[in-house]
Amino acid sequence: MVRVNPVRSRPPTRALRLLASVLGLLLAVVLLAGCGAEPTAPSPSPTAPSPSLAARVDGRDVPVSAVEGIRAESRLLGEDLSEQEAFDQAVERELLRREAERLGVTADKDSVQQRVDAVTTQLGGEAGLEAALKKAGMTRAQLQESLEEAELLAAVAKAKFPELRATAAQARRFYERNREGFTSPAAVDLGAIFVRNKGIAGNALGRLEEGRPFEEVSRQFSIDPQLKDNAGHLGWIDPSSLPGKLATVVGTMRKGEVSAPVAAGGGVWILKVFDRRAERTTPFSEVREGIVGQLTRSKQTLALENWLAKERKSADVTRF
Repeated sequence: MVRVNPVRSRPPTRALRLLASVLGLLLAVVLLAGCGAEPTAPSPSPTAPSPSLAARVDGRDVPVSAVEGIRAESRLLGEDLSEQEAFDQAVERELLRREAERLGVTADKDSVQQRVDAVTTQLGGEAGLEAALKKAGMTRAQLQESLEEAELLAAVAKAKFPELRATAAQARRFYERNREGFTSPAAVDLGAIFVRNKGIAGNALGRLEEGRPFEEVSRQFSIDPQLKDNAGHLGWIDPSSLPGKLATVVGTMRKGEVSAPVAAGGGVWILKVFDRRAERTTPFSEVREGIVGQLTRSKQTLALENWLAKERKSADVTRF
């Protein structure tokens, strides 16, 4: 075993934000930590380490699985941390777990579940999550542990630095600098029937003119499986994101109107505008508290990073 004191110096922000890109919703300043095992009691014997241990940090065991979990975590984000980088992060996270215990802070289960749901959504649902985890060599248990620790450590920052708060003036400045992020573009709630040729499109249009529901006709005629499954509903769409010819047609349609057949994309479309909404910028009054909260968490995170840097310098680290 090798005694290492202090840990190799590197910016602590990666240890706290490794999953930030996965959970990165607008304004989210998330305090993150890794996939380590549950904290263990200080070992009474420093002389006979288990092969499953990577290190001891101030007498607390850091398992090899914690280092492996952090490397899997990095692969989930398209990175590839070296063993040394992952080891350094495992040490930092153990220091943070120790501080959570000292403060009596625990992870809120509902907030952890919100993080799990956010990751699942970001990766494209359950199928996308499974594919991403398989590619990264990461288990669901490791992901769950990582997100539990993320919530725990966010709570540490709040409990340790409660006096750090953003002001309404700072929130206003942030809002003005990032106004585009609070603006929803004009959109249409669009439905579609997609068929092979104009003859079939004429038959489908005839059914609509007979009074058959759009959803029913789309299920019957559409050759696109997703349209069949969703009864022709494409959801809310920015018209400018549609292919040129379709965008032009949708731009002239009123709410409730059904288009004539439009040839595009290797087939023929019949479109319906279920609803429209204009571009809207959310007023500052509606988002002020959310911005204050996020900026406050950012301040507390920075303070925690500075604390961590000092702790790393004085920690007694033994690497096996």
